[in-house]
Amino acid sequence: MTTQGTAAGLVDWRTVERLSALIPAGPSASRSARASSVAVLRRSAQEAPAWVARITGLNRAARQVAETTRVSVVDRAGLVRASTRALRGLMEQVPAPRASEAIQLVGAAEIAGAMSLLATRLLGQVLPAAPSGPHGHGAGAADAAPPAGEGADDAAPATAPARDVTTGAGWDGAASPHLLLVAPNVLAVRRQMDLDMLDLPAWVCLHEMTHAVQLAAAPWLGPYLSDSMRMVIGAVVEAAYGGADGARSAGGGSRQERGSRPRRGRAVRLAARAGRGRVLEGLMNVTDRAEVASLAAALTFLEGHAEVVLDDVHPNRMPSVHRLRAVLSRSRAADGGIGPGPGLGSLLLHRLMGLEAKEAQYADGAAFVRSVVTRIGHEGLNAVWADPELLPTPAELARPDVWVRRVS
Repeated sequence: MTTQGTAAGLVDWRTVERLSALIPAGPSASRSARASSVAVLRRSAQEAPAWVARITGLNRAARQVAETTRVSVVDRAGLVRASTRALRGLMEQVPAPRASEAIQLVGAAEIAGAMSLLATRLLGQVLPAAPSGPHGHGAGAADAAPPAGEGADDAAPATAPARDVTTGAGWDGAASPHLLLVAPNVLAVRRQMDLDMLDLPAWVCLHEMTHAVQLAAAPWLGPYLSDSMRMVIGAVVEAAYGGADGARSAGGGSRQERGSRPRRGRAVRLAARAGRGRVLEGLMNVTDRAEVASLAAALTFLEGHAEVVLDDVHPNRMPSVHRLRAVLSRSRAADGGIGPGPGLGSLLLHRLMGLEAKEAQYADGAAFVRSVVTRIGHEGLNAVWADPELLPTPAELARPDVWVRRVS
């Protein structure tokens, strides 16, 4: 479908594809080593939902995840294809002015830069399902992250998805969450940090399946994140192309309606700020800033919850867990966020706010969840999944006792 008149029309997607093709494939490995890595990841993904259930008490949600979540082991190219498709699908739902070729090239460079960071740093991510909309992609998720070819020695192959649920359209075209496990990145981290070949995949899958369980426990969460992401995209479009009187997100007017076009200089300056994690400096609207802060708080909580689930992993189940925890924590601080994550929400906000925000998500979110669990246990914390109004506010992240009083 045409992307003109939407935020997706501000990007030359063919250029994104060409630039993304330059991303290194990852470490070299023999065919047998690659096959072994894929097999371990898939087995770890199968075992993780039950593990999450035992720790959190979210038994029904974990069973749903085990039965419906699609799992794909992909190479870096597969991750980029799925993530680009999902981001483009969100952007197609945000009105924007028509753009010149120059503006589209600026947008392509920014998207390709974000995808390059994603492809080389992320070990896994969950793409939430969401209701299909008038601008959604109709194809199934099987198109989003096809298996990597077996021919290249330096690319870890993907296997066919464990399940193929394609009855609706989510962020990547699927009716249920889609877990992507990035085999070459897991292999690279294991080699660079000399981590256990069984424990690291189990750790990554437990973290990512926790995010899938969160989505199953709170059916409103996927749409909430989608709506919030569209709001952020709309706010960035407004900041780039017209300030308070420029293009608005869904439900408002746009400069296109008044015959205006994006201004190249403003877009280039915004892209330059993006490289320094300063795009949100352009969001002058108080409402926009508050909504972005709420989304950041929600993502911080989700990351912290997944981190605290990993706190309950002990050496009798994962022999190298103490070393794994210490090494990956240092890596996140040093490398700006390498490791598992919740997907496009963090990708977008980290690109806008700076990659150091991801480490803050782990630290602040985990501190909040640990404090709540100490007070009222996982059972009390699970009240959060009932309604988006029960998500912690930015202020409550620093004052868990206030959140506890509010939900109690």
